[in-house]
Amino acid sequence: MKRIILLCCIAMALTGCSNKDKANIIPQGSDAPPVEGISVNNGDKQDSADPELITDRVNAIYAAVAEAYPEINDITPSNDQLDDAYCTSEWKTLVQMVNSKSAENMGRESFFDADYWIMGQDWGKITISDLKVNVKDNTHANAFFTLHNLGSATKVQLELLFERGEWLIGNFIDETHKKDWKKSMVQYLEKKGKQAQEESSDDGIIEYSVP
Repeated sequence: MKRIILLCCIAMALTGCSNKDKANIIPQGSDAPPVEGISVNNGDKQDSADPELITDRVNAIYAAVAEAYPEINDITPSNDQLDDAYCTSEWKTLVQMVNSKSAENMGRESFFDADYWIMGQDWGKITISDLKVNVKDNTHANAFFTLHNLGSATKVQLELLFERGEWLIGNFIDETHKKDWKKSMVQYLEKKGKQAQEESSDDGIIEYSVP
């Protein structure tokens, strides 16, 4: 009997440690609600895959983008902090691999000749409009909007993934200029470089229907 009680105590202790470790490694995002949903005025829970919640999330992300890229700034902002806060682990790994390959090429073949956050090289006041969200399932969604920057209007699609307790960006697609950033990075890594990426730049645009 004592042996059974001891084994039960050990099992409970291990379970407690495991849960504690998991809680410690999940980042506590300030812009997204927790996995369980958020409380609304009547005390009910709002589903984390609710389109309204995802819409708020995307608006919050691009408010942070506008702050990171002020209209008057002589220094080009680093998008590493935006990536860390709002992009998936896979996206960040791809960016790191592409940067490493570009470094190996000694600057002869730099992949990032534009910035996926602002869809260009230069910036002014960054705003978005006509935001729509299409929820595919509890962990996948797509956001569609128009990005305004320096008088240009670019149709953008974000592929979103619910990861680490919040909605994160897994891919940027410039629908106006037919550039799927994730696919282009994969092609750059798999093939010989930018020339191969440019030769197939008109492929890979993923279209989704928006209600």
